Amino acid sequence: MFDEMLRQLKKCEKMRIPIQLPLDDDEYLDRECPSENCKSDFKVLFEDWRDKVRDDVVYCPICRGEARGTEWNTEEQAAYIKSVGMRHLHKEVNKAMQIGAEHANRRQPKNSFLQISFSAKPGTPPAIMSVEAAGIMQQKFVCEACGCKYASIGAAFFCPACGHNSVTTVFEQALEAVRRSIEMIPSLKETITENYGVDAAQNTTRQIIETGLGKLVSSFQCFTEQKFAALPNASSFKLRKNLFQNLNESTKLWRDATGKGYEDTLSPAEMSELTKLFQQRHLLAHRDGIVDQEYIDKSGDTSYSVGQRLVIREAAVLALAGLLSKLASGL
Repeated sequence: MFDEMLRQLKKCEKMRIPIQLPLDDDEYLDRECPSENCKSDFKVLFEDWRDKVRDDVVYCPICRGEARGTEWNTEEQAAYIKSVGMRHLHKEVNKAMQIGAEHANRRQPKNSFLQISFSAKPGTPPAIMSVEAAGIMQQKFVCEACGCKYASIGAAFFCPACGHNSVTTVFEQALEAVRRSIEMIPSLKETITENYGVDAAQNTTRQIIETGLGKLVSSFQCFTEQKFAALPNASSFKLRKNLFQNLNESTKLWRDATGKGYEDTLSPAEMSELTKLFQQRHLLAHRDGIVDQEYIDKSGDTSYSVGQRLVIREAAVLALAGLLSKLASGL
């Protein structure tokens, strides 16, 4: 009896169980990064997950962690898959036991004094866990390298199918994130004032504004570094560290490499404003915003005296975002 049952169960080792996971209304499949340091949720258009994503390696759009295609199920999906598998295994075990019992009964001697009869009664099958697709994610992306379509909550940086990092997309996301943070200041300030007081609200607001200015400059630096590195003649230029934080050096570099500098995209007034805002970011990063003579000389900003501290307004951050967006388009 048991030999026959084991032979039947052995067939289960290579058995494939079709499992259909739910998709959202836009036909996107929920995914979750398996890295314990990330665990980010994202989605991939099911058609692209099937046709473009490889089985041997998938990339997390947030951290670029790598894992096999079977490792990206959400906790709910994993529980559902396990419950379906256990129910199927329960069915196969019952079937094997019944076949084993029938086989053993057929082998019983017909005229024996002692007759033994075997029977197998199936138990209650395990319940299948329910699983539903998460709501539609509004941030959707199309990889410029392979065309894979994916979505995330907030910024995503890498294509799950090929791992490509779109420098243009990342830069645009950074601009949008800073703009949104500035737009949220009035409501955020009101909430903080109600819960923690006016001083905390003012300090938080100042921090958001100054951080936004720094974020824009650092994002533009990353953008220009990678864009320049992609030029056919980039290897013929020797670049110092943080060169793209310096507008005078970097515009000259672009002109030498491509024949066009920043001045071909921005007007003299816009270049003057950009220079001042870059110098303000430098002052915040290296002198906590305390004005020195070098700032006045390089920025041309005579509205401050040495020893004063910069006061950055929301409009300045939005102006910098607009200038960098225009300049990036020109590049």
